[in-house]
Amino acid sequence: MKIAALLPHVEIWGGVRRYLELGNEFVRLGHEFVLYTAQGQPPSWLEFRGEVRPFSVLKNDSYDIGLCSEYSLLNEFQSLQARVKFFYFVLAGHRLEKKVVRLPFRFLANSSGLCRRLEKRYRIHCELAPGGINPSIFYPARREGEPGEFRILCYGRLYRRRKGIHLVLRAIEKLWKKYPQVKLLLFDSPVQGESRDSRQLLRTSVPHEFFWNLPQSSMAWLYSQADVFVSAEWRAGWSNPTAEAMACGVAVVCTRSGTEDFALHGKTALVVRWPFPFLIARNIERLMQDNQLRLRLAEAGRQKILEFTWEALARRLENIFHSALV
Repeated sequence: MKIAALLPHVEIWGGVRRYLELGNEFVRLGHEFVLYTAQGQPPSWLEFRGEVRPFSVLKNDSYDIGLCSEYSLLNEFQSLQARVKFFYFVLAGHRLEKKVVRLPFRFLANSSGLCRRLEKRYRIHCELAPGGINPSIFYPARREGEPGEFRILCYGRLYRRRKGIHLVLRAIEKLWKKYPQVKLLLFDSPVQGESRDSRQLLRTSVPHEFFWNLPQSSMAWLYSQADVFVSAEWRAGWSNPTAEAMACGVAVVCTRSGTEDFALHGKTALVVRWPFPFLIARNIERLMQDNQLRLRLAEAGRQKILEFTWEALARRLENIFHSALV
């Protein structure tokens, strides 16, 4: 098959990782995969085995399958020459969502919850195409640092309010007053064209360390330094950082948003129904006090998330695409 996908850029974003990793898997399966972006430059942070071309040559070729998740690229996506086009939903509630479901596309969604929502609200058929992890990048690594610290890791892109990082910070501040051994770890990377720097937005008295622009080869090490990973997202489709933390053998406290397919409360994670700081803090404290529970959830979480590799997703999509082309 000839497959084309559209992205606005190839910076370090979970949504970009999805297409790069899937493209690599499709190439391994013997398909042609072309990624179109505004500039047509290949990514510098992750190996990509497909081709990258600029939008300026979008109409020069035709494809079997077209893929797009970006509402801002609807005009370009409609111009793409493809036998079947799939709009791949990765977030809920965009203002153009209602418009997209009326266009002559087929639909994918990256979580069971998002699939159900779309099918119920718009009475469309939506294929589940969940997220994935790359076990060669995300795996348990050796912990280093001061003994006795209890390290809590969270994603650090503070200006993205729906990530819920401000809620996690409030929860950790409550815990730190009671447990002085608590240390906060955060991570993020610069985004081209984005002037805001998450490190400058951080305001907390909790002892912390902010890891900035780490290479992919260091991500397993970073996750493995944590005792607990915490996510308080809302309106997420698939939470890449939560899945990656699980793959690295870290116990997780999270909301249901973006984690429903792999975070099972009391089995693979502690799931907070509502993202209130006191509930987040209560569940982190539970893992602080019960080391056996923390270790059990970490191991069960890792085993669960290994079901969701990019290879497995590519093979699932391969079957969906073949059926659509018949």
